[in-house]
Amino acid sequence: MDLYSPDIGAPDSKKIIPENIDWKEGVLVRSTNWLGDACMTLPAVFKIKEQMPKEAKLNIMCPANLKSFWETFPWVNSVIGLSGKRASKDDKQKVKKLNCGVAVVLPNSFGSGLDISSCGIPVRVGRGGCMRSMLLTHKLPKWKRIAGKDKHHQLREYLQLAGAMGNNEWNDSYEPAKTEVSSDRIQELGIDEAKKWLVLAPGAKFGPAKQWPVEYYGAVAKWWLDLGEEVIIIGTPDETEVAESVKTSAGGGVNLAGKTNLQELMFLLGKAALAVVNDSGAMHLSAAMGGKGVAVFGSTDPRATGPLGGKWKIIWNRIDCSPCLKKVCEIPEKDYDCLKGVKPNQVIEALKVLEHA
Repeated sequence: MDLYSPDIGAPDSKKIIPENIDWKEGVLVRSTNWLGDACMTLPAVFKIKEQMPKEAKLNIMCPANLKSFWETFPWVNSVIGLSGKRASKDDKQKVKKLNCGVAVVLPNSFGSGLDISSCGIPVRVGRGGCMRSMLLTHKLPKWKRIAGKDKHHQLREYLQLAGAMGNNEWNDSYEPAKTEVSSDRIQELGIDEAKKWLVLAPGAKFGPAKQWPVEYYGAVAKWWLDLGEEVIIIGTPDETEVAESVKTSAGGGVNLAGKTNLQELMFLLGKAALAVVNDSGAMHLSAAMGGKGVAVFGSTDPRATGPLGGKWKIIWNRIDCSPCLKKVCEIPEKDYDCLKGVKPNQVIEALKVLEHA
């Protein structure tokens, strides 16, 4: 069985900031807004850190719900969680106190550029497009993506930004996160530490075109439970119902949807023996923690958004209309065949191999 390996293509980055740049006390990185996207930026952000002078500090500006995620990485010095959708006056004051000489904008949106444009940071690096050019001092061309035409992983886009800062390393490596959860908390969550954990993430906020059927998840869970091991079903508070449906279908398991904070979830994913996930934030988070498992793809493209880190088998029933990148299947006669065509026994067989990989 071939394990998934992201194709990030050949290096093509070019430094665009001045050689005599004044870093001042450090760099501010405006994070992407979604957990999965943030995970995909980790190698590039780490390479930005390596490019900086040793005494300079790496600071992150991100949505409030991602603050605890970025705080788990020992190479991040400080994190500013936005008080709203956009940077407030108070947020910008916090940035100014950091005295950064450089800012790097990762998202491809006007608002993200606006968040840092009035913070007094002299060098502002990002991509053009979306009317952002006037907010940046140094920029790469607008990133263009056409559905179904991806040749390389999206990490390439972020590595190019790291290259614009002067770092020419072209790989997906970075120093991992550090998380810890006490045994008392594990017991409080109802998890048996003595057993091997299979983590299932049946939800996908993107939409049903990413969600492998509940009954298929249930079949995989029942197989693992019959081996005498532990099944942990994770998700957001909005995914409690789908997680409970998997538990019911399997006849057991621990439903933790909405019951853990982000750092606890990272710990569980890092300690799990295996995972089964959709193309979702949970997939990227598990990979970021060095996990291994099976990722089931449907309407999206693993060439562009596959997991970075760990050991993974991608199972994708690529039919003639995929990847469509749609949230909902728009062809009634297809009826999510891209997902339903992946059967539980395929996933189970892949897990058997991965367990010993």
